[in-house]
Amino acid sequence: MDRIALVIGNSKYQNGNALTNPENDANDIERVLSKLSFDVTKVIDANLIAIQQAVNTFLQALDENAVGLLFYAGHGMQIDGKNYIVPVDFTSGDKSKTIVSCYCLNSFLDGISAYKGKTIICILDACRDNPFAQERGLATGFAPFINPPKGTIIAYSTSSDCGAFDGLCSNGLYTQVLKDAMLIPNLKIEEMFKAVRNKVSEISISQYGKEQLSWEYSSLIGDFYFSVVPQPVNVQITDDEIYKFIRLRQKSYEDSSDDIYDIECLPYVDAYNKYHIPIIKILRAYSRVDYQKQGYNFSDATIDQINSNYLSAWGFRQEYGRWYYKDHYVEMGDLLPLPEELKPKSPIKGQELKIEASLTAEMNNGKIRFQAFSNIPEGTPLIFTLQGKKYKAQSKQVAGSNSTISEWFSDKGSPIKSGFYTLEISCPMDKILPENIRKMFGERNRNIFGPCVNFDPFGGNTIHISYGVLIDKNSIHKIISMQQKISEL
Repeated sequence: MDRIALVIGNSKYQNGNALTNPENDANDIERVLSKLSFDVTKVIDANLIAIQQAVNTFLQALDENAVGLLFYAGHGMQIDGKNYIVPVDFTSGDKSKTIVSCYCLNSFLDGISAYKGKTIICILDACRDNPFAQERGLATGFAPFINPPKGTIIAYSTSSDCGAFDGLCSNGLYTQVLKDAMLIPNLKIEEMFKAVRNKVSEISISQYGKEQLSWEYSSLIGDFYFSVVPQPVNVQITDDEIYKFIRLRQKSYEDSSDDIYDIECLPYVDAYNKYHIPIIKILRAYSRVDYQKQGYNFSDATIDQINSNYLSAWGFRQEYGRWYYKDHYVEMGDLLPLPEELKPKSPIKGQELKIEASLTAEMNNGKIRFQAFSNIPEGTPLIFTLQGKKYKAQSKQVAGSNSTISEWFSDKGSPIKSGFYTLEISCPMDKILPENIRKMFGERNRNIFGPCVNFDPFGGNTIHISYGVLIDKNSIHKIISMQQKISEL
């Protein structure tokens, strides 16, 4: 084993302020952690000396283990911004006596800070109504830990400075939920605590009429799972199966949604939830089939780079190292490394060209056309692509000296329907450009750069300007520049 745990449950306080559930909490958490391959030391109804000895033994054993977990259930309090767990032999006294009669959790953090490269988990279900604190005018609940040691996550049963409910069954409310959530397989620890928080909040509001909101402070630098259940090695998901599933989901969203980003992204989110495969690998599998149908044969590394350009444009976003589409969490996965010849190259010094652009639009009898004002060199071939729900049309143009105007877009001769559309202005890869433009842009268009330029390994740099266009009742309501700003018309 490389996982150790110290579990402390204090129920039988000697001065009559006993708690019902901490001993049960400790027993249940011990059983769960044992199932999860932790070597568990359990201490029930510990006095101050027993707590100190157990923590010291735990810290010594941590030197030989990769993961250490401290769980405590019982009374706790904060004094002058520091957090203390209350031993069962605690006796009343002034603030100074209280400090030396309790175990300071900050000392525990100081102890683990000497261990580098460890994963430390500290779970505190200790903020029930505390008569010891109330008698002395001290704060109920725990204070927030500032700057926990690297590799540590500290979980509170409730928000800092708040109390926690003692539960309606044999456990405290927090532990009641936690002990089940720990056993959910293949769930990162952050996601596990998020699931606990949602459930505790739901139960506390429905049962007590007041929300208990659990909380965590984290300085983890890697992923940790309490339970890992590998997929059977004989289960193989084929590219064709993923392709067919995504195509079916795309058709479903086209029929039910007006949000073109949902139509584009949610099929991949659904595939992630169904197959538990990172989004990059799902995109790779889908693209292999799709490109073959179009007669292309790209390497997987090239496919990854092409797809990576679409992720942010579609609406996938990264927050604090985690990927989401709207409020849907997904595991993104890693791109395959590119061969040297396909990597982007910096512009040649003195030949740099930062592409900039703005857009206007006009409608006439329900038809729409666009004018792009830009510094794109005159004579550059451009494609205007307007796309909406079940709509896609293109207009091929050549850049003018300061601006370029598209053809009129219509819906097969009829007015454009109300809704949200995207307009993309792009140029071909370098091999298709006129010779004078190729010389200006450089090998694989390396000289052009800026927010209006995308890179993909197959074609190098290309001009790619994106706008959102909101059409309402045959009028242009709004143009949204994906690169720069929102302008009302």
